[in-house]
Amino acid sequence: MGAALALVLGLSLVGCADDSPDSATEPTSTPTTSEPTETPTETPTETASEPTGPDCAEVWVAGEILATNYNGCLDAEKAKFVQAMVYHCSSGQRLVTFGRNFYAAKGEVINQTTTPLAKDPEFKKVLASCGA
Repeated sequence: MGAALALVLGLSLVGCADDSPDSATEPTSTPTTSEPTETPTETPTETASEPTGPDCAEVWVAGEILATNYNGCLDAEKAKFVQAMVYHCSSGQRLVTFGRNFYAAKGEVINQTTTPLAKDPEFKKVLASCGA
């Protein structure tokens, strides 16, 4: 009878051991569940990478006024967004440059130089008076 009891207890333990692999299988199914979660995450990223904004050629026109809320523009040739290059003036104004030949304070007239900004004497004066 002692051997029969040991056999029954042994089979009961085997039954418990069978529950363990099921528990180990459950965590394996969790990563499978997380895979579909990763796929939707990739879709918005692709959508977010598409550039949007005003066309740079339409914004940066000599003699026009630069918008006070200007943050950048879309370079249609390169199909990419060009972030505004902003110099914070000591007066509180924001001096913005674009490419090698355009500059303006936000809300002010856009200027175009014939030489690159780094070499243009008028832009150098404006930058110096800005106190950036």
